[in-house]
Amino acid sequence: MSVRFVKSSVSSYGLAPCDESRALRLIELCGRTAYKSEEKITEDSAKKFVLMLKARGHLSVLEHSNIVLKVEKDPAAQVPGGTEPVTFADISDALPDRLGFHRIFPVDSGSGFLMAGNFRAWIETLDSLKRLEHVHGFLLWSLNRFFPVLFPADGQAAPAPSRASLVEEEEQLELLKTDPYFDLPVFVFRFVCDRGVTHEVVRHRVFSFTQESTRYVNYQNKGMVLILPEELYNSYDAAKGELAPDDLLAGEWAKRAEVLFHWYREDLARGLRPEIARDILPNLLKSEIFVSGRWSGWKHFILLRDSSQAHPRIRFLAKEVRKYFANLGLEC
Repeated sequence: MSVRFVKSSVSSYGLAPCDESRALRLIELCGRTAYKSEEKITEDSAKKFVLMLKARGHLSVLEHSNIVLKVEKDPAAQVPGGTEPVTFADISDALPDRLGFHRIFPVDSGSGFLMAGNFRAWIETLDSLKRLEHVHGFLLWSLNRFFPVLFPADGQAAPAPSRASLVEEEEQLELLKTDPYFDLPVFVFRFVCDRGVTHEVVRHRVFSFTQESTRYVNYQNKGMVLILPEELYNSYDAAKGELAPDDLLAGEWAKRAEVLFHWYREDLARGLRPEIARDILPNLLKSEIFVSGRWSGWKHFILLRDSSQAHPRIRFLAKEVRKYFANLGLEC
């Protein structure tokens, strides 16, 4: 059989990692999922892959990440007289057009602040701050300490009497549980679902997405995989991953699918590129999509999609996401 059916599924990848090597590996996995080239992942391939994405400006994949810095005044810092520490006001005044790409919170009676953003947000924010050497230099130096691959610096000391520390995953989660105001952690999931459902998932625009690409994936040799429709659940052998051979309805579904896949392969054979031949592929085509976002976004996703009015397959995704957060002690 050149056509297979599988059930929808959800995999949690937890909080976006603070360790650079783990963060790069996650981004590589997301990126290679889009092209279905996961077999190219090696022990040391992530750095080269992510730097290639950065150099080409393909920054959307870099959004599956999170850096949270805590910035405070450093009374022990040795800097030229008159140099002021970087403050919450400096950031909010310098970045009025970029505040929506970060989570920024004053802490410690206003003497310090927390600033969170994904890799793309930090890269683009640094670029917009080049006119302000005081703030740009300090943030670049701080990011370079923890993420030297993505944020190379010239090795100069921090040009401000401030210090930055990295807020790691456990502390991010504890802050969120203590007060949802501190919406700091980024949670990463992989959904295996049909193309019709991914069109609904991507409407949640506060999230970041990287999806299996029908433009670049050639299904001719891999075969066509479809998501199992609900009416075939009783005809499906999960252990074998097969439809019951003597079920008439299942047979009809399989016959239709084989016809569509035959037309797809015919179009490829007459010279059409996969991005054109895909036009005949059905909405039920299996798609893998990485989705990343903060608790506020996931809470809204659950409230809308775990509803009796939602499509049954996106409701399944939302229920699985709800279970994950319930196990963390985060309830809608």
